[in-house]
Amino acid sequence: LGQIAGLDADAQRQTRGSAREQRVSLADTRSLAGFYAADWARKVSRVGELNFPDAARRLEPGSGPLLEVAIRADGSLREVRVLRSSGSAELDRAARRIVELAAPYPPFSPELRRQIDVLRIAAPWRFDPVGRVRVR
Repeated sequence: LGQIAGLDADAQRQTRGSAREQRVSLADTRSLAGFYAADWARKVSRVGELNFPDAARRLEPGSGPLLEVAIRADGSLREVRVLRSSGSAELDRAARRIVELAAPYPPFSPELRRQIDVLRIAAPWRFDPVGRVRVR
């Protein structure tokens, strides 16, 4: 089993290595990737508020996971990972579901496409019991 996990990790590294990837923070307000990430955050916030999870109304205010989302240049969703759990599997699943519901995303601009093939956005989520979703 350990060998299989090791082979899987090697395959993932090789796959990632073949694509030009960039990580971006939502705090980046200067780069093309940062502008794209800000638009992404606005879209998933809107979709999240339309599909607000019931679990969030029952939990402590402001709870939510830290997700990493990988988006391909054509706007398709490559991957969604929970980097840090909210402490509630139901809430973590709801955040992932919102990202999946909001896809596909807009294709990268020609300028951004020349730079990268995959954009990775790490973003903390907050679900407020009043029905607001904040992705920052």
